[in-house]
Order: sequence, then C-alpha cells, then structure tokens
Amino acid sequence: MKRFLALMLSLLMVCSMVLAASAESVQDALEAASKMTDEELYAKAKEEIAKGAQLNFYSTTSFAEKAAANFMKAYPELDGKVIYAEIDDGETYTKLTNQIGSGVKDSPDMALVQNGPDLKVNLLEDELSFNYFPESLMDVVPEKYQEPTVVTFINSLMIYNNKEGSVGVTNVWQLVEEPWKGRVFFKDPTNETVNLNFLIMLTSPEWTEKLTKAYEAYYGKAWESKEFASASYQWIDGFLKNVNYTFTSASKIATGIASGAAGNMGVFVFSKLRKVADEDRPNLTVLQFENDVDCFSGFMYNIYATVCSDTDCPYTCALFINWLLSEGGFAGEKSWNSSQGYYSPNTTIEKPEGLEDESYMYWADKLVFEDLDYIDGLGAAYADIYRFINVRVSK
Repeated sequence: MKRFLALMLSLLMVCSMVLAASAESVQDALEAASKMTDEELYAKAKEEIAKGAQLNFYSTTSFAEKAAANFMKAYPELDGKVIYAEIDDGETYTKLTNQIGSGVKDSPDMALVQNGPDLKVNLLEDELSFNYFPESLMDVVPEKYQEPTVVTFINSLMIYNNKEGSVGVTNVWQLVEEPWKGRVFFKDPTNETVNLNFLIMLTSPEWTEKLTKAYEAYYGKAWESKEFASASYQWIDGFLKNVNYTFTSASKIATGIASGAAGNMGVFVFSKLRKVADEDRPNLTVLQFENDVDCFSGFMYNIYATVCSDTDCPYTCALFINWLLSEGGFAGEKSWNSSQGYYSPNTTIEKPEGLEDESYMYWADKLVFEDLDYIDGLGAAYADIYRFINVRVSK
C-alpha cells in the first residue's frame, strides 16, 4: 500500500511538472510573440501547423467566424486550420475550466469571451489562460484595453417600435414609471452577465451621481429616499419591475419588438438589427438617434481574447489576435466593422460611412461602459448587489 501511494505521489509530481513546463513554455512563446512582426509570427504559425496543430477557438460572438475566414484568406497556408465554435455566455467558463488541460481532442487553444471579472477569476488568476498583447499596437490601443486584451466592444441600446410615433423618452427615469410596466424587454440579467454588469455599474459613484442629477432634472426636486441606498438602487428597482422577460435572446427581442406592439421598447445588442426582417426594420427607432437621452441610452461591454495554457499553437493564436486588432481583420470584408454595434479598441479604425451607426467616441458619454476594475473591486459587496437584483428579477 505504501509503495502504491508513493508511486501515485510520484506520478502526480511528474504530471504537475509537465503542466507547469507546458504553461511556462506557452507564456514564453506569447512573450516572444508580442515582440514579433506579423511576418515572423506567420513563419512560426506555419511551423506549428506543420507539426499537426490547429487553432480551435471559442467565441461568444458569431462575427468571429467571419474574422477567422478572412484571417485564413490573408494567411493561406493556415487555410482550414482555424476552427470556430460559438459558445453561450452562460456556459463559457464552465466549459473552459473543464476542458483546458483535460487532453480532450480539439479542446480550445484560445477564446473570445465577455465578462472580464469572470475571465480574471476563473482563468487568468489560476493560469488556465494567459493574456497576449502585441507591442506594435501599444500606441494605438489605450492601455486599459491591453490587459486583459479587448478585441471589440459591443453595445446594447434602447430601441423601440415607432408604428404609432415617438415614445417621447428623453430621460431614463421615465422608464421606471407605471406606463412602461411590461413594455420594456430585456434579457434576464441573472442569465446574461453583461446585462448584470450593466446594472452593477449603475451603483458606481460615477453613475450614482449621474442618475441623481437626472432624477432632479426629471422630477424637479432633489433625490431622497428612506427605502433605497441611492438613486441608482431606486432606478434599478423601478426598471426591473417594468421589465418584460418574454424573449430569451437579443435576437428574439430585436425581431419581437420590430413585429410587435407599437410603443414597446427593447434594450438589446445593436448588431442584432441584422436579424430583423426587411419589412419590419422601418418599425424600429434607436432612441439615442432621436433624442439625446438624459443619463444614458444603453450600455457597452467588452469582448476579450485569452490564450489557453495548454495550447500547442501559441504563435498562431498571437497572429490571430494581431489580426483581430488590425484594420484588415476588424474592418475587412463582412467583418465586425461592417455591422452596426461593433467597435475596435484600435483608435485608428473608424466605422464606415453609410452605416446607421456612429463611432466609439460618439457613444463614450451616452452609454454605461463596463469597468472591470470597479466590478472586480466590489469584493463582498458584489453579492449584496447581486441579491438586490436577483430578488427583483424573481418577482
């Protein structure tokens, strides 16, 4: 028995050493890759592919599949070697933590994920995945988007059915009033982390101040309450009481609002307008394009790139991330930039003319932006805010 235990301990130590060596070698490769040109990375990627590797990646946004197709056109010797799989937000980190290091065939080499706090806690802190950012782009991507690496921003906007004219919303406090009960469609925030993060961000000092000022502007008096800790909590309470959870996806909200009752409003991913039938599209108005809404007219969240610690193609992953951050990768044919609602952290890339959208900078003071540092820094208070939200969703 003692011999058996000793043997098992030895095997465990060997496995740990192998995993550590593997993790270290991936980190070293990514560090080296960050200093290379794309041509140098392409040469290293071809070596990895020649040894039998292929880049399997998960993504919470389907546009990544088109980016991968364009990537393989740009680097033809990698054709057929970049394999995309869409992953639902709710299962992202469960799947990744279970598969990284498992040895399962075709497990992911990298992932494009949302919800930065979960990325940090579930993957980066445990070194199940590593960050990669190219030194060549440090001057054109703001530092706060370099670690973790943001490859695109996505916005969710207030959009309504205009068949009976304007709904006349100019201040977010209107949406907590009784006439809006059951007419605001929003995906359940307890099942969609970016929606949850939007509400959590409202409790920050910055947004509490803005909501307090918007309250005063709308009601003509200073905010005060014995029931709520701040104006933010009061707004969240009133908003969630009015929300209709009939539709379970952003696409369904978009199509449901477009073909549904006049005056209904959805808060959903702007890019999902592409899912709306041509005959229904004129029925939709983006609230912000009609009125400069007091406080905010939606929210913006990040999509992060992360490289799995057990990948056998770190240089190919690095080249792909470079591509996603480049003009060719982000703004190429049928790319993210060709659609409404996607924005690059690369400040040299603008939205194309003729698209019903505006630049990232246009949205900068009109939307609630996800702030990883604020959400991550809440600590134990995060659970209290979550309970506050969850109780109101459950009613």
